Amino acid sequence: MRIPAPGRPSVCFNALFLQDHLGGIGNYTLHLIAGMRRARPDWDLSLLVHAGTAPRFAGLEGVRILKVGLRSRWARLMYFHLYFPFLARRFGLLHSVGNMGMLLCPIPQVITIHDLYERVSPERFSLGKRLLMRFLIGWSGRRAAAVITDSENTRRDIARFYPRVAVKTRVVYLGIKFPVATGDPITARQDFLFVGTIEPGKNLPHILEAFALFAARRPGRLKVVGAEGWGHSKIPSLLDRLGIRDRVDFLGYVPDAELRNVYATSTALLMASSYEGFGLPVIEAMACGCPVIAARNSSLIEAGGQAALFFETGDIEGLAARMAEVADSADLRLDRILKGRVHAAGFSWDKTVENTLAVYAAAGFR
Repeated sequence: MRIPAPGRPSVCFNALFLQDHLGGIGNYTLHLIAGMRRARPDWDLSLLVHAGTAPRFAGLEGVRILKVGLRSRWARLMYFHLYFPFLARRFGLLHSVGNMGMLLCPIPQVITIHDLYERVSPERFSLGKRLLMRFLIGWSGRRAAAVITDSENTRRDIARFYPRVAVKTRVVYLGIKFPVATGDPITARQDFLFVGTIEPGKNLPHILEAFALFAARRPGRLKVVGAEGWGHSKIPSLLDRLGIRDRVDFLGYVPDAELRNVYATSTALLMASSYEGFGLPVIEAMACGCPVIAARNSSLIEAGGQAALFFETGDIEGLAARMAEVADSADLRLDRILKGRVHAAGFSWDKTVENTLAVYAAAGFR
């Protein structure tokens, strides 16, 4: 490992447990580090990451990429908690970006806790994994110099489940990677949109069932953007049962330039998640001029603000009714597009970086 330059403030970002696709936490890491590079060009920045994920960060100029070639998550856990503490002494600050930090960190550590799925949706994990996550979050959080979270809702969850961590927690909202759209919006639209990893917590089956109700009487398609996560294997049979296979497009990963256009030309983004730490696609969609229909829960209420249309979580008929409202009324679409632009303008990565730097300073690092 190359040693940080002497005399320069040095930060190591720990993203060792990211999957090969970035997802929400990976995009947070990417944009935070890029913004930090702009704001503090004199700092020495390093990123600890799995070798399979490292190519996703290839565009970070001036950032040292520390690759770990251990495929097994357990092997990476052992490496991070038993071996990396000796290497961490070379840095001034460790920022662990993925909910859990180093258990015994020899330098000041900041941890970003995005969500508490292990507490709020424990059925997603085996008993062993759930207990391990609770231990790692609780122990490392109590010993961290500071903790960041993405929303007031997650801060309240931390206060409920990890009260000793909550006293050092500060909310820092995420930014948006797209400029807020200007000019006359496109109001003649037919296709709905889902953006996110395809896994049970996102409730894509609910969206498919609601779309089937909507599509029985109206034209249009559903576009699904995102990588396949766990639990996606039942989707094909559900499409066949609902009779909508030929009206749903699975686009997989979509580059940002193309994704911006997909947002801008969609009737509405559909967010049916049971729980979100923030819900970044909500404000991304609004920035691009796309109305949002979201489940009324967790941080989706904050992300959507007064600009989103909400339905009750799990209410498939309610979601289908909202879809029909937006599809049938150009005036409603225009109203939500304009409100969404105003709402999205309050979120920027520059502001995220500024507030993160304030957390570093409160932790004694400048």
